[in-house]
Amino acid sequence: MRLVSQQTPTPRLLSTVVPELREKPPERISMRSRLKGVSLFSGNGRAIFLGIVLGAALLCTVGILYARYQAARRHAEEERRLLAVSTHSISAPQPIVIQISADLIHVTAISLGRPRLAIINGQQFGEGEQITIPTPSANVIVTLRVVKISDGRIELSDGTQTIGARLEIPPMVRPKS
Repeated sequence: MRLVSQQTPTPRLLSTVVPELREKPPERISMRSRLKGVSLFSGNGRAIFLGIVLGAALLCTVGILYARYQAARRHAEEERRLLAVSTHSISAPQPIVIQISADLIHVTAISLGRPRLAIINGQQFGEGEQITIPTPSANVIVTLRVVKISDGRIELSDGTQTIGARLEIPPMVRPKS
């Protein structure tokens, strides 16, 4: 069984005979046709480009100013070090002669590895480092340089003479039974 509709279909016209009655599809605007008349430097493009250029210039300027500031600060620190060294050598026109005994230097440990290390007066020192020793007789601090660390012995120098010190072996404490 087949149902037939009561309405008859609308007559169809040939599209070639009546072209103006044909339905036109909605007009589509493509991106290409939209961008044909727009250049990079029109409207907001110019403002964005200028913002990028000004931002880059500002960052470069800040970087250069910071580098100059750091260089000036380093130069000032180097001048302070140089003045401290020069005034230190001028402060005592005549050298003060102080007798240092080996009793002021207590060597409690020596390590002969790389680098060679020694514990002198409770502090660790290596070859070439400087040690300061307060003297009991005067309010003077003597600076000595560790010249050599060998097996059981170290050598210290003040620049003119060499002082030798031996490793102190602490007395053995036996537990009470």
